[in-house]
Amino acid sequence: MLVRTARTEEIEPAIRVVLGGGAMQVSEQHVQEFIAYARSRDIDLGGVWVCEQGGKIAQAMLPVVSPGRTMLLLSPPSLQGAVAEHQMKRLIEAACDAGRKKDIHLAQALVDPQEETLQRAYRSSGFLVMAELIYLTTDVRSNAAFPDLSPGLTWETYSPATHALFTQAIAASYHNSLDCPALNGMREMEDVVLGHKASGEFNPDLWFLLCEGRKPLGVLLLAVSGRNDLVELVYLGLAAEARGKKLGEVLMRQALAVTAHEHRQRLTLAVDSKNVPALKLYYRHGMSRIATKYALMKALGRGACA
Repeated sequence: MLVRTARTEEIEPAIRVVLGGGAMQVSEQHVQEFIAYARSRDIDLGGVWVCEQGGKIAQAMLPVVSPGRTMLLLSPPSLQGAVAEHQMKRLIEAACDAGRKKDIHLAQALVDPQEETLQRAYRSSGFLVMAELIYLTTDVRSNAAFPDLSPGLTWETYSPATHALFTQAIAASYHNSLDCPALNGMREMEDVVLGHKASGEFNPDLWFLLCEGRKPLGVLLLAVSGRNDLVELVYLGLAAEARGKKLGEVLMRQALAVTAHEHRQRLTLAVDSKNVPALKLYYRHGMSRIATKYALMKALGRGACA
């Protein structure tokens, strides 16, 4: 068994394994579409790792490095058998070692809850399940209206001048939050902001603070997707003192109206399954479940905060 990065001529076969593994057939069109997307997002396909056994690619993994010193490990959707589990464990450890040397602080993976063999490979490599993420979507009416704000409330959009306010608002929204609380303290706030910027196509006009005077009460981060019909709700959060005042409704109505204003048809998001208030908010606005994933994470270096 040999674990190494793929040679140039092996990149396409390796990506085919990442997309389907041995459990499903992956079309040439799917492979080429993924490669085109990866190149459009400056994802380093030359960094794909392979496990070679018997002169053939047995398993493969693609680390996707993001601003904010994080990386997402893209592995085959399923594994079968102890041999495949061991091969994947070797790939995970190699990718994490390489990431650590590049000053990556946090490694992440998204795994189907039913895929126990793949989960074991990550767990045995030091990954912990941080949350069960529920993926939601809704169709957005083209005439969705922007919310009316109560007196004293205003919107602020992102700019270098408001960067500190956004950072402050995101940090404040973490206090006693039910949204992936195990993540609190694992990353520096500047890395968190950079990570949010890397979600979808960053547009500062789609990042909003709901303020009372100059005090941020809530934050709403949206991004258009590479797909023409989608807006992603990257993050929605409220300061502790702003909760229970229907301000989540205001943020959600703003998200739907912005989606319509951008001439997009759907809004999507991911939410911690234990965040019951957020789930109730999203369901009230017509969102429905489309998938569930476990978010597994491992701290790699000195970037974790107390």
